[in-house]
Amino acid sequence: MVETKKKKKAKRERKERRFSPEQTYASGAVVGVGMLGALAAGAGVWGQWISEVPHSYAPFLFGGGAIALGASLWFGDAGAVPVRVGDAGIALERGTELTRLAWCDLERVEVSGKQLLAKGKGATFSIPIAAHPKAVAWILAEGTRRVPDVMNVKRTELAALPEPKDLDGELVPLEGVQVAGKHCAATNKPIAFERDARICPNCAQVYLKDAVPKKCVTCEKDLGSSAIEL
Repeated sequence: MVETKKKKKAKRERKERRFSPEQTYASGAVVGVGMLGALAAGAGVWGQWISEVPHSYAPFLFGGGAIALGASLWFGDAGAVPVRVGDAGIALERGTELTRLAWCDLERVEVSGKQLLAKGKGATFSIPIAAHPKAVAWILAEGTRRVPDVMNVKRTELAALPEPKDLDGELVPLEGVQVAGKHCAATNKPIAFERDARICPNCAQVYLKDAVPKKCVTCEKDLGSSAIEL
């Protein structure tokens, strides 16, 4: 019997790199300051409210400790979370929750002080450069390749960054990416089911399978049959 059914096109496996925050001198020092601040604040509480005879130095100890603890939380990068960079864009990993910014949703990427800011539709990611030098390097490299118009970072601003390497981070399959409920970039019609969606392999823009244009409306790369089926 002659086979009349067309073979289904193999789905391309989308991936991303997962970067854990690096321990820096600054984060280590700030943790130390925070610990000392917490101890001082605790001693102040004991000396002022718990001790049978309040001590005159207790309010100053409590106040100084509270300031030191607050400063450590404000200026430190010890609370940096894992960052993912790949086919779907940029993601921040907080426990089991992933918050994503697709490449197509990025509006501006720039440096502000010691942070890399990735500003997008409805969200802004602030990534500490000292704790994530490799992740930042990959964001700049991938962003320049995929959506160069939104990149507002001069290489001279980050001259100390390492060059991206294939062995950087942990290469993992994409997970937690949902397109149901989004709107087709070509028709603005809602996408009810993931099977009805097609994705631009360059910028992760979303289309209905019957409305995929020849060129992506966001990154203007050739699209057509190269659109990815989920």
